[in-house]
Amino acid sequence: MKKKYQYFDHTADLGIEIYGDNLKTLFENAGHAIFETQIIGDIKATREQMIELETETLDDLLIDWCRELLYLFSVHQFIPCDYSIDINDYQLCARVKGEKYDQTRHKIRMEIKNITYHNFKIDFNENEYKATIVFDV
Repeated sequence: MKKKYQYFDHTADLGIEIYGDNLKTLFENAGHAIFETQIIGDIKATREQMIELETETLDDLLIDWCRELLYLFSVHQFIPCDYSIDINDYQLCARVKGEKYDQTRHKIRMEIKNITYHNFKIDFNENEYKATIVFDV
């Protein structure tokens, strides 16, 4: 099984390299990286959220995607665990399944506040996408 993501050293924030065979998988793995980093505990797919985004660049689409996921958690306490994503040009339509944070079953390991533009990039090499992202923690 290919790795979804890996951490890299960054002085004050959290650096993650995220991988995917295609854009859909890259975006799914970004969601996994965010919530597997933030939350300890089993997450059940009992609720569903729809996310629709449209941007002018692929970079902006991934940044907005991460921001929307972080917003759902910080405002609605929604923790995604399953992603069904369609990407067409710079438009994203996603059905995200998960559940509301439950302090009896979930613990916060590390709070991710936001995604930054610092060192952000998306590369495509050897049939694999790689996004380099620094998160504000």
